[in-house]
Amino acid sequence: MNEKSRYLTACAILLAAAVLLSWPQDRARSDEDRYRSGESRHDDVYRHRSSRDILPFKDILRRVRPHIDGEIIETEFEFEDGMPVYEFKYIDGSGRVMELYVDARDGRILKKRGK
Repeated sequence: MNEKSRYLTACAILLAAAVLLSWPQDRARSDEDRYRSGESRHDDVYRHRSSRDILPFKDILRRVRPHIDGEIIETEFEFEDGMPVYEFKYIDGSGRVMELYVDARDGRILKKRGK
């Protein structure tokens, strides 16, 4: 094998290694990892909703509204410790920003805290 052939072979091997190392790892990553990085939230929420893993947002809102004594300013769907959770941020009657965490699977309130 001449020097040019060895050089081309080495380049091909390096290129193949670079392609393999940069191969998308999304399939091996959990939903929680992807949520932390901000990737594909809408697609994942749709997938979980379509498979009936989580309740519709309107059902969650109807269940938690009596526990929110103020104006909702933000909602977010996320994973906490592998559990799908809706987070509600709202301003209570005294002007404090509060957070309410709700299990997206059954609407159960997990925690409520002020900021």
